[in-house]
Amino acid sequence: MVAFLLGGEGFVKVGVIVEGTYPYVTGGVSTWLHVLVSNLKEIEFHIYHLKPDSEEKEPKYEIPDNVTLIKEINIFSEVEWKLRKKAPERIVKDIFYLVTMESDIVGVAKGLKKILMETTGKNIYYLLSSKTFWYVVTEIYRRFFKNKGFTEFYWMMRNLLTPFINSFQFLPEEDDIYHSVTTGYASLTAIAGKFHYGSPLIITEHGIYHREREKEILSSKFIPEEYKKMWIGFFKTISALAYHSSDFLTTLFKKNQIFQKELKADESKMSIIPNGVDVEKFDLPKEKHEGFVVGFIGRISKIKDLKTAIKAIKVAKEEIENLKFLVIGPKDEEDYYDECQMLIQLMGLEDTVEFLGPQNVLEYYPKMDVLLLSSVSEGQPLVILEAMASGTPVVATDVGACREMVEDEIGHSGFIVPPKDYVGIAKALIKLHDDKELWKEFSKNGKKVVREKYRLDQMIKRYKELYMRAFRMRNKIREAVS
Repeated sequence: MVAFLLGGEGFVKVGVIVEGTYPYVTGGVSTWLHVLVSNLKEIEFHIYHLKPDSEEKEPKYEIPDNVTLIKEINIFSEVEWKLRKKAPERIVKDIFYLVTMESDIVGVAKGLKKILMETTGKNIYYLLSSKTFWYVVTEIYRRFFKNKGFTEFYWMMRNLLTPFINSFQFLPEEDDIYHSVTTGYASLTAIAGKFHYGSPLIITEHGIYHREREKEILSSKFIPEEYKKMWIGFFKTISALAYHSSDFLTTLFKKNQIFQKELKADESKMSIIPNGVDVEKFDLPKEKHEGFVVGFIGRISKIKDLKTAIKAIKVAKEEIENLKFLVIGPKDEEDYYDECQMLIQLMGLEDTVEFLGPQNVLEYYPKMDVLLLSSVSEGQPLVILEAMASGTPVVATDVGACREMVEDEIGHSGFIVPPKDYVGIAKALIKLHDDKELWKEFSKNGKKVVREKYRLDQMIKRYKELYMRAFRMRNKIREAVS
């Protein structure tokens, strides 16, 4: 196996753990990771991809030569783990007493960390079929959920715990550094690698995982109301566990750190590394085109809330002659795509909205007058930075780091409106259409902000420095052990 030299300090292998993203699903996180590994050619990367099924998929990205291993695991399946040593049955009761007697999530996470340190590399999956597990499940049911059907409760518990156990049970290769790009299930695999091999752990958060899961759970029609609090607490506990197990904790913008500190993340481990774009690559001259072109770049999914964008286009079309709306991106959720098509037909926008599928966005930014982002949840969207670098003003919802980027102190590069506010979005589009001088000002400001704060070379340099710090930590740990 090939190894690459890092900064003259030794050979390094970074194990990156992802959850349902790179290299099989396109999107912001996948693109960010692909750009990162492609620009750090002196580092060897192993990719561990946790997925919700056993379906074989083709990579959506051309895998760089320095990615020398890609391993996959279906964390929601019944897996027969062939591990010689078994974790003691008592840990089931230990976890039970920890959860039921300790109401503080951070306290539970710290106690769980000690238990997992003891059980790393041992078979814990078998415990789901043990008498002790049956006792604990029935006891929890008797104490807290006896008004619900027991069969439903039992399988709910299995569904809750199976991906948790599989993610932690799956041991990665012995890498020098583990890097999880979420505090979800992927972080459990990274934690297992850290505990088993003693390698440092980096956690990077784009969006705040447990907050995103909370929104999904609260709106879910499939999780009974009585269980929602438990599910939300479960994901908060995983995040707190990840924060307290990590050696380095990075995120994209300041607002995220507020939520990390709520779960008592250690400030000394925390840093902000913003996304970056190749400013020269996106600094493209605008092309002459007919009409006023609004672009939407992203997955067609509920979280991107394309329906609100379509409603806004309907309102804006009443004021903007020859308005065109280009939707660029994959159909991640077929049912949602069908609903969007029905909405377009209902509103008579068949000649206005065009679905282009995945495209080379470099060919479309020169033709766009505005980039529209209507998401209900985001981290630090790369498409906004790309649009700003290309001199395309932005209309975005007030989620994640959107306001921080678009309303920068250097100068504004667009408008920020509340999520779901299709009338506010329409007014912003109309303003940019009517006020040419404002459009030019936003275009100029966007380019300046990206060049000063969000350059790709800056991002790559900071991650390389972070890996070097972690690698030096790894060497000290192994020297101490030997």
